[in-house]
Amino acid sequence: MDVIALATERQSTRQLEKVWVILNPSASGGRGLRLQPAIEETLARRAVPFTLVRSEGPGHVEALSREAKGEGADLILAVGGDGTVHEVANGVLADDGKPPPLGVVPVGTGNDFMRMIDPRGRGRFILERLLSGKPHPFDVGRVRFDGGASYFVNLLGVGIDVEVLRKRADFRRLKGLPQYLAALISALVTFRPESFRVSLRGGVGRAEEIIEERTILTAVTVGPSVGGGFLLNPDAKPDDGALDLFFVKTLGMMKIARYIPRVIRGTHGGIPEILQRQIVRAKVERSDGGAFIFEMDGDRMPDPVRRLEIDVCPGVLPVLLPGGDG
Repeated sequence: MDVIALATERQSTRQLEKVWVILNPSASGGRGLRLQPAIEETLARRAVPFTLVRSEGPGHVEALSREAKGEGADLILAVGGDGTVHEVANGVLADDGKPPPLGVVPVGTGNDFMRMIDPRGRGRFILERLLSGKPHPFDVGRVRFDGGASYFVNLLGVGIDVEVLRKRADFRRLKGLPQYLAALISALVTFRPESFRVSLRGGVGRAEEIIEERTILTAVTVGPSVGGGFLLNPDAKPDDGALDLFFVKTLGMMKIARYIPRVIRGTHGGIPEILQRQIVRAKVERSDGGAFIFEMDGDRMPDPVRRLEIDVCPGVLPVLLPGGDG
């Protein structure tokens, strides 16, 4: 199985010299680890010099990515899910140097980042198709909060999404969208919406808008889907220089049951309780000034914060898009 080579129109004659494979061995119940022999065999057979490293826990992928960039890697191949990609992005964007291209072998639970790379869902061919791929500049979101800052590659969420992440552990046997849906239904039983104030700006020449309501979910995305396939922002694109806001007001259980299938399909436009905006900047805080927990790219942040300041970083992350059918 062919794993990786980089051949763009502008780089057709240059051989890769330093490929770093950063592998999350615990991704998708150990599937990442099971891919290691095939990755090593293929790269060796192709005579591509590479360094393969395994992550050992939260934060380690980010550290490895910084090291790879410092060593002059001309490609980082991330083997894992959205959380792995999140850490790689934070590692390579940690300073002002030019980040190496990122290739993704998706072995996570949701793999929503991969839906931006491979929207036709031909994941089984993704390794072969990287052979004819080329880098494309992706936007990322940046968030500043109490005592910290981070990039997110697809999702920042407040509200029930945080509780869903906790509940997902109860449904480990399910994968992707079914797991998220089961956890969502479980979370709805005890979740109590709070009022949030979102101050947002939609671009040059647009006035600031303020949304203040009790909300079930407030999400800011780079791409269209979250949770393994919920199309919160179906028109979102990772290269349009903007982020997309999805704000759901308080809903009764009957309406939630009626709207969920539409959100999965991305046909919820026009529902009055669901607000969608394209934004370049936003500030999120509770109406009462209290602290809250948020999540990024499928990982729950451990410490409560009182304010999130979000903006878009256009085109800063070079992502390897697969080429032909492989």
